Amino acid sequence: MKIRINGVHLAYEFRGRVTPPVVLLHGFAMNRSIWVDMAASHLGDQRVILPDLRGHGESDAPEGTYSMSLLAADLAYLLDDLGIEQAVVCGHSMGGYVALAFAKHYPQRLAGLGLITTNAQADPEDKRSGRLALIEQVRKQGSVAVAESLAPRLSNDPSVVDQAQQMIGAADPQGLIGALAGMAERPDRTDLLPQLTVPALVVAGEVDQITDFAAAKAMAEALPQGRFLSIPGVGHLPMTEAPAVLGDGLRSLLGWVTQQVTTS
Repeated sequence: MKIRINGVHLAYEFRGRVTPPVVLLHGFAMNRSIWVDMAASHLGDQRVILPDLRGHGESDAPEGTYSMSLLAADLAYLLDDLGIEQAVVCGHSMGGYVALAFAKHYPQRLAGLGLITTNAQADPEDKRSGRLALIEQVRKQGSVAVAESLAPRLSNDPSVVDQAQQMIGAADPQGLIGALAGMAERPDRTDLLPQLTVPALVVAGEVDQITDFAAAKAMAEALPQGRFLSIPGVGHLPMTEAPAVLGDGLRSLLGWVTQQVTTS
C-alpha cells in the first residue's frame, strides 16, 4: 500500500491483528522485504507494520538530506494514518537510528523498543567522512558503489550477501544519497538511553562486521529495562541469518510489553 504523508508517498504493508502493534524498520539501502519472511514465520498473528523508509524500496526518493528525525516524523504520520496511538518500534541498523529519533521526539507513542545491530552513537569523524565520500561515489557510479562496498560486510553467508547485493544495487541512488547525508549528521543518542523506561531489546550478532558488539552490550546496560540478545555466528542481518532466534527475541519483547500494560 502507498499513502502520501509528510510530502512523500510512503509504501508499507501490515499483517495480523494481535496487539501491541510492532513496527519493523529496515536498515540503510535495504527495504521492507528483509522482514517479511521472519514476520510471517515467527510473529504469528501479531499486528506488524512494515514501511519502506523514505528513499528506499517503493517509497519516494526526493532530493535532500533525510535526517533521522525526518524519517521518524514519516513514521509518526504513518501511525496516525493507521489509527495507532502507541507501537513497539524495532529498527535494524539505520532503522535503529530512526527508532531512537522516534523515541526522542514521540516518547508518548513508544510502547517498547527494539535496537537490532545498531548503535546510539553519532558517527566518529572518520566514518562521517567515509559516508560523504560514498555520496560522491554514488553520484558517479550509482547504487552499485554501495552494493560493492556494503554487501560483503553484511554476512558471512554467501547467499545472504548475494541477495543483499541485488537489493542494494536496485536501490534509488537519490535515496541512498539522502540517507547517507542524514546518517552523517545524526546526533549522539547515548544520553537518551537512560531516559527510555519502556521494555527494550538490544540484538547483536557476534560476528557483525559493521556494529561493535561491546557498544551494543553497553547500550542494553544503559537502558533502564534493557535486555541483551547475542546471536552466535550471525552478522549484520539476523532477520535473514537467524530468523527463528530473532523472532523468539521479538516475541519475548512483545510479551513483556503486554505484561506491563496489563499490570499498570
